Amino acid sequence: MDFTNLRRIPLSGTDAVLHPIYDPALRTFSVQLSVDDEPRGIHGLADSFRSADEPLEAIDAFLAERDVRPITEDEAELLYAGLAQAEGGADWYLLQLIADLGQN
Repeated sequence: MDFTNLRRIPLSGTDAVLHPIYDPALRTFSVQLSVDDEPRGIHGLADSFRSADEPLEAIDAFLAERDVRPITEDEAELLYAGLAQAEGGADWYLLQLIADLGQN
């Protein structure tokens, strides 16, 4: 898995981009959607996603409301990694270890 640009996850075949966000003050995760470089909404703005996997559970419904296709499994993995990276901590450390083991 390529972790070089997890702050900006483009959805292949579209002009949509997902931006993983972690708010350390609130300890919550969210995902900002932009289409053609214009903000289109924030998944998790009204929710309190406390772990990096929670935004993934309903991301497809959020995208459908904005006429964007569901994310693929690969995009979901990148989004999770981006959320873990945004927070830092144990999940991000483990993902890096797993990726390093896979490259060796």
